Amino acid sequence: MFCIAFTNRRLNQVKRTSYAQSSQILQICRKMREIMVNHASSCDLKDFVAKFIPEFIGKEIEKAITGGKVKILKAPKFDLGKLMEVDGDYSEDVGVKLDRPAEETVAEGEATEVVGA
Repeated sequence: MFCIAFTNRRLNQVKRTSYAQSSQILQICRKMREIMVNHASSCDLKDFVAKFIPEFIGKEIEKAITGGKVKILKAPKFDLGKLMEVDGDYSEDVGVKLDRPAEETVAEGEATEVVGA
């Protein structure tokens, strides 16, 4: 089997040529090979040739390879009231104060030794 792919010009493109990047070429070849191997291994030769006549495999490859861009047109609105409803009511203090042991506290009158100074 042999397959060849061409790049299309973009809408309102001024430049005469339109080339794909090498990483895009590798992805396109990989996807084309994957689709052709799947079709060739799933049916016999007679059915496989019948798929070529109406350009079934070519259209499937074109549909799989065509890349689309996703663009966010408008950011969602931020509602503080709904956020607080979901977050819950935490107005009461649930923390417990811990007592420190006396040995960990440093007396104010003692000098501390600095290592490496």
